[in-house]
Amino acid sequence: MSEGELYRLQRAIERLMAGHREALGVIDQEVEDRESSAQETLAEVQDILKGALEDARTILEEGGA
Repeated sequence: MSEGELYRLQRAIERLMAGHREALGVIDQEVEDRESSAQETLAEVQDILKGALEDARTILEEGGA
């Protein structure tokens, strides 16, 4: 594995971890507030995780382009 590939992998993992932390924060806030609906919270969490996954894929594909 080249240094560039290793760097992209590290960035992708960091982005996925950041997305998961953000999603967990949304869930924690919802548990504390209980003001918004479960559907709204689920949609927000799904958007966060989908964005993180798409970002990670883009990072990993940078070397192949």
